[in-house]
Amino acid sequence: MKQLVLRGLLIISAGFLLQNCRHSETGKPRVVYVNSYHRGHPSSDEIMDAISEEFPADSFDLVPFIMDTKRNPTQDYIEKKAALLFDSIKMISPDAVIVSDDDAVKYIIQKYFPGTNIPVVFCGVNWSDKEYHFEGIRVTGMLEILPLADALFTIKSYYPETKKVLMLNENTTTSRKEMLLLDTLFERAGVTVKYQLVDDFGSWKTKFEEGNKIFDLIYVSTNGGVKGWDRDEAVNFVSRHILVPVVTCDDFMMPYVVLGITKVAREQGVWAAETAKKILKGEDPSGIPKTRNKQTRIWLNSGLAKKIGFQPAQELGDKATFYNN
Repeated sequence: MKQLVLRGLLIISAGFLLQNCRHSETGKPRVVYVNSYHRGHPSSDEIMDAISEEFPADSFDLVPFIMDTKRNPTQDYIEKKAALLFDSIKMISPDAVIVSDDDAVKYIIQKYFPGTNIPVVFCGVNWSDKEYHFEGIRVTGMLEILPLADALFTIKSYYPETKKVLMLNENTTTSRKEMLLLDTLFERAGVTVKYQLVDDFGSWKTKFEEGNKIFDLIYVSTNGGVKGWDRDEAVNFVSRHILVPVVTCDDFMMPYVVLGITKVAREQGVWAAETAKKILKGEDPSGIPKTRNKQTRIWLNSGLAKKIGFQPAQELGDKATFYNN
């Protein structure tokens, strides 16, 4: 099976390289974009669509690659895919590279880019880039800071007795990274947290049901790496078992939570593309300060709010977009 997967990756890479041979005669700036995840994952779709729109085909040669690491989270797959993609990038010889999310930064940029002189723009890197070593790399980027503190303090204003929080998440590179970084944030909010990382939908349901009996609040992160996820079944399951407030920072998780204070993923794609254009015009990435995302949205799931008796104040309701399953 692994040999079939790698053979498929080689065929895909070869197709992009043949495409590059045609591009090389156009004289247009050539930009490679590496998406850590897959088509169909909402946040990365928004980033990818924004980048594609910012680089119209009549003015740029944009070559996209997909790592697909949420659906294939094993170390062996990720490292082999990263090596294949870097070989393709070298042969394309782009004028700039954009990458989104942690896996592309960790396994491609950090590992292979020192000394290449290819300018890099990243986005979607969660919370911090301090764990990555960028010596010898021309790089700038936008960190993804989820509005988790806002979500916690908002829900605590309605449930001041909240002390114990369950963080229910998929078992991926980013999720494991968050476990190492978020304790201080939860402490500042005056709560203790237990992290549960799950691989499949059955485990997710088990931990969700248990969590509603044990914890005061559940923070539900993303589900793209949860194997066997069934949206309709998840909606029905949550509706049957929800007992406590459930919050998220990703808008595509609103079918399963009461309150969302969420990032706007498109913001990151637009910034990354605009920054890459500056680099194509001659700016050095080292002179472009790294930044963080700033845009957020408020969501309320009226059906689940009714289930647990959550009644938002008018001020919160006026700012929110209402989601109805």
